[in-house]
Amino acid sequence: MKIYTKAGDHMKTDACGHQVFKDDIVMECLGTIDELSALIMMSYHHSNIILIKEDLLHIARLLSKLCIALLKENESYINIDLVKELEEKIDGYQKLISPLQKFVIPGETLTGSYLHFTRTIARRLERRIVTYFKKTKYNLYIMQFVNRLSDLLFVMARYEEEKNV
Repeated sequence: MKIYTKAGDHMKTDACGHQVFKDDIVMECLGTIDELSALIMMSYHHSNIILIKEDLLHIARLLSKLCIALLKENESYINIDLVKELEEKIDGYQKLISPLQKFVIPGETLTGSYLHFTRTIARRLERRIVTYFKKTKYNLYIMQFVNRLSDLLFVMARYEEEKNV
């Protein structure tokens, strides 16, 4: 099978059976998820903390569900259970780190830097999804999921840095 199809040579691509321009907001969202996934795996490979590695791998797998949820507008892919799962993980990490007392300078360690950078991409994804939802059906759970994901990446970065500074 050839990797190139030439289908995109005319500025359009397929988004779940619909031809859209490559700069369509849904493609911006999907591209940002792809970027986020790559950074999550980069963070995974730099961490030496098993808990973080397991959670990053799990998150990377969840991002494929997020892509499907955006394209299919179906709440069965990203739902309240996944939002609660992320909240439980956030709560678990918060028990492992010191209370936040000051502004965090992102990147006291190399892996912490990768996690903070990953968090900023999750925040960008959240902004892109807001733009997308202004023109399509709104799924509250997707917004909650991406918001909690960036919070989770923040506490994971703090944990990584506290364990390795």
